[in-house]
Amino acid sequence: MKLHANAKLTIKQREEVQRLHWEEKVSVRELAKRFGVNPTTIQRWVSRDVALDKTSSPLHHRTVITPEYRAAVLATRAANADYGPIRIAEELKLDFPFADRGTVLKILQEEGLTRPLKKEPKERTPIPIGWHRVQMDVQQLPAIEGQKGFEYKISMVHLRTRYKYSEIHPVATSEKVAEVLKHGLDRLPPFFSSGRTTP
Repeated sequence: MKLHANAKLTIKQREEVQRLHWEEKVSVRELAKRFGVNPTTIQRWVSRDVALDKTSSPLHHRTVITPEYRAAVLATRAANADYGPIRIAEELKLDFPFADRGTVLKILQEEGLTRPLKKEPKERTPIPIGWHRVQMDVQQLPAIEGQKGFEYKISMVHLRTRYKYSEIHPVATSEKVAEVLKHGLDRLPPFFSSGRTTP
């Protein structure tokens, strides 16, 4: 058997280490001195049943994607556009026991089927009459640096959509508040009548 490139002991030496330790009760530290290696190397070999190196090949063989499996994955995705790799793999387990998320994802990526679907822009839908109550707030603020007096933040909150519109003015008269209200309403979606409403 081929030894690893950095092996410290030959197979015969390993067998001898195991024999001396278990049959003649030689300590790990004494064996390390005798064979000129680190005690951890001796400990490794006395803890194993055999004197052979462990294989360096992958523990799991790579699943070969057969044409039938690929076709089944693509057919399942075509029939169910919203299915992801995990759900497709579960659907195929009965016919393909080796089906898993990784192979399904690989197939979908190769076919360019993992890109997110383009979402259509939502249309601005009118707000039914009766749902368009608003609240007006006036907040007194100190004037900006270098100026005297106060400024006023006039805000409109649409209670249905929580849309908020604000303006800052040097005065907060009724006319100015009404002007801000008009500006805010102009920026809301249109209203429509869905039938008779109660005042």
